[in-house]
Amino acid sequence: MNSKTLIQMILTILVIIISGIIYYQYFYKIKVGEEDKTFKNENSKVTVNVIKDIAYTSFDNNGNTYIIKSDYGEVNEENKDIIFMSKVVAEMNFDNGTTAYLKSENANYNTLNNDTNFLNNVELIYLNHKINADNMDIFFKNSVLEAYNNLVYSNPDISLIADKVKINLKTKDTKIFMLNNEKVKVINSN
Repeated sequence: MNSKTLIQMILTILVIIISGIIYYQYFYKIKVGEEDKTFKNENSKVTVNVIKDIAYTSFDNNGNTYIIKSDYGEVNEENKDIIFMSKVVAEMNFDNGTTAYLKSENANYNTLNNDTNFLNNVELIYLNHKINADNMDIFFKNSVLEAYNNLVYSNPDISLIADKVKINLKTKDTKIFMLNNEKVKVINSN
């Protein structure tokens, strides 16, 4: 190999390396599901916190199992223990063999204590009971589930329209109430 050919090869390799560095320094493509998202980097530092196909399983001291899954989620920059999930489904498998099924468009999930705030078109099905609401929160330390905003509770016999429902997950005691002095609206399903 002569020196002219060697110099041309070295220059070609340098051009390729410099082009690659410039590309990754200022532009970076990340595949999220079926979409490509391009992030322009202004400070030469790209941080992406999108997670696809998330699933968490946890157990409490009473022998219950909690499983939450979502199509994708984003880690909260201010609190890395919080994940904002989208297209969410969850199960609470109780020690008595029964299961509650939840689904919502979004949820904020705390990876440290499993507390979850379900948002947008929330639905809970437990045995023959169904709760629909805009918001539903599960607090595992206190074993409490609360649903509110456009709340409708139904079973085969009745439907109730109320402001809030509070369920003790240990005892299954349920309180359905209005936040003002109005009465809960009861609709007979028969």
